[in-house]
Amino acid sequence: MATQRRSFRYRLLCAIFFTPIFVVGIIFLILWLSLRPHHPKFHVKEFTLQGLGQTNGYLNVNVTVRNPSHRVQIYYDSMRGSVYYKDQRVGVVSVFESHYQEPKNTTILHYVYNEPLTLTTQASNNQRTIEIMNDRTQGMVVYSLQFKSVIKYKGSMWDKRSHRMRATCNVGVGPNGVILAKYKDRECHVHMS
Repeated sequence: MATQRRSFRYRLLCAIFFTPIFVVGIIFLILWLSLRPHHPKFHVKEFTLQGLGQTNGYLNVNVTVRNPSHRVQIYYDSMRGSVYYKDQRVGVVSVFESHYQEPKNTTILHYVYNEPLTLTTQASNNQRTIEIMNDRTQGMVVYSLQFKSVIKYKGSMWDKRSHRMRATCNVGVGPNGVILAKYKDRECHVHMS
């Protein structure tokens, strides 16, 4: 009988001690899940690159950026967009200076670049141009579209510091320089540091 009382008291003491810890842990888990910021999501809607290496180069990009967070705003510092063919930069453009994005909001980034588009280093210019022409005759040239910015989350109690964001989208274009159907609306890879 005495051992049963001790056993009951021990279980009661453990229940009284661990129940509040368990309840507080569940409350913190729910708060963390509802208030944590989510990375922005990038999707390429349109992409046209024509006249690479010519005086009448043309670049048309239409990308959507989605803030999937329910309660957290995203502040973007200036954002720059770059187009690469393999490791060579083809063009760079400033997309915007600074921007607030509300929760559950989609922003459309659209820019047109009507300047001569050239590969950045002269040493590999001819080799890369030959590779682009070979890819074009085979029916597809794959470019890498990158967006870089410094972002801050507003409304999040967990994360107040700035993050460097890089979104990379692989885009395949046909011989006419227009995005192929299988590359449209693809989600881009977002890397935060």
